[in-house]
Amino acid sequence: MKAGENEKVIPIMGCPDLGAQVEFYKTLSFEVLGLYTSPNPYASMKWKGIELHFYGSRKIIPAENTTMCYLMVSDVDKVNRSFTEAMKTSYGKIPRSGFPKITKVRDLSYDRRFTLTDTGGNTLYIGMPD
Repeated sequence: MKAGENEKVIPIMGCPDLGAQVEFYKTLSFEVLGLYTSPNPYASMKWKGIELHFYGSRKIIPAENTTMCYLMVSDVDKVNRSFTEAMKTSYGKIPRSGFPKITKVRDLSYDRRFTLTDTGGNTLYIGMPD
C-alpha cells in the first residue's frame, strides 16, 4: 500500500435522536456500519465512498446546530435527484424547510451544489467543481 492511500476524513456530527438520524440516512440509501447505544450513543453510516459518523446528545438542538460538512461528488444532479426522490417517498413531499430539508442544485462561483440538512440540524453541502 502506498503512503496516503488509506487517508480520509470522516466527520463525527451530533444529533439529539440517534435512531431518527440513522433512519433518515437509511432513507437516502446509506448503509449502517455500526450502531451503538452504550456506553455512548454512536452510529457510523456509509454511502458509496463517503462515511458519516454521529453521536447522540440531548443537548443538541437542530435549529441551533451549526455543524457543516462539504461532500464532493462526481454528479451532483444525480445525487440531488436520488436524495430528493427518497425524501419525497419517505415524507410525502419534498421538505424545503424545517428538519430535514433539501434544496435544489445551484450554480455558484466555483461549484454546483445543493444543501441537505438532516434531522439533527447538521448541514451537508453536496457539490462538484463547476
